[in-house]
Amino acid sequence: MKIPLKNKILNINFLVVWKEPKLKKLKKELSDYFSKNDIEGIKINDFELREDVINYKIIPQEPYFEGSLSGGDYNNKIEEIGKKYGLKNLDFIHYCYHE
Repeated sequence: MKIPLKNKILNINFLVVWKEPKLKKLKKELSDYFSKNDIEGIKINDFELREDVINYKIIPQEPYFEGSLSGGDYNNKIEEIGKKYGLKNLDFIHYCYHE
């Protein structure tokens, strides 16, 4: 059984209870943020959210970039958005950063 909350969904299944983010709402908020803010000079037009082992990662689709990011103030804002949806450490996928 799924019970909608403000930014999360309470999921109850055979006496196991967990919360999961409302991905449509999260993606919309990230889209709004990316439309108003460049990420190290890159304007992200499209992206995918993929569940990682313990969290979700942002994977840029358009433009696709690899090894372009070095970290910046945007990390704090993206983490803040993620925390609203119960996600710790919402971030870009590892290959977007310089090695």
